[in-house]
Amino acid sequence: MSKNSFLTQIIFNYVMAAVFIWFTIDFVKSTGWGFFSILCVVIATNDFVRGTKMLQLFLKITNHNKD
Repeated sequence: MSKNSFLTQIIFNYVMAAVFIWFTIDFVKSTGWGFFSILCVVIATNDFVRGTKMLQLFLKITNHNKD
């Protein structure tokens, strides 16, 4: 996997987390805390955690390659 592709996946995960957080805020404003609001929070959390883990791995790999 190339460096650009890895960075693209990281950015995509953070963008999708932001989109699902926005959906959650919109759902909560209109209908309150329902099934779809909680589902959006779970998906946003999953995307954010996945992006963070990939970023940590990317930084570890790039720092290891510099040594």
